Amino acid sequence: MSETFSIERVLSKVVWFLERFFGDKLLSIILFGSTVYMGFGRDIDLIVVVDEEIDLYSKFDTEYRLRSRLCLDYRLCGVDIHVMDIDLFKENLKPGTFLSGLALGYKILYDRIGIEKQILDFMEKLAKEKYIIHNKYGSWNIPFYAERILKRRH
Repeated sequence: MSETFSIERVLSKVVWFLERFFGDKLLSIILFGSTVYMGFGRDIDLIVVVDEEIDLYSKFDTEYRLRSRLCLDYRLCGVDIHVMDIDLFKENLKPGTFLSGLALGYKILYDRIGIEKQILDFMEKLAKEKYIIHNKYGSWNIPFYAERILKRRH
């Protein structure tokens, strides 16, 4: 009997894999992108925050190895992982960076550092901006969505 597809089951496997891959260095895993704000997408977008300094080469190498292992070993292809150390994550909590897309929706899958507060502080900043993201799914008024997240979380 074949196993039916479940996004929760896929995410559970990915979290399990990342916990084993990074061990104690894993701080947070955040799901974002179309899977969250539209309920579907052609891939699964994750931000993985780690407790180690990571240079650009190591970041890209680690992301490639993670995607390859997930696809080849677990048949979980289409998982787009962005690995960041905590400093890089904080650096990108500014309007205009790709983390502005968190305003469209996110889900924290794993957290050891209370990352929700940092994201909500960022949403406070985004709610005061005049900023629109355009992607293949449409145009998104970021302050509007940031405000919605703040209302839901408070």
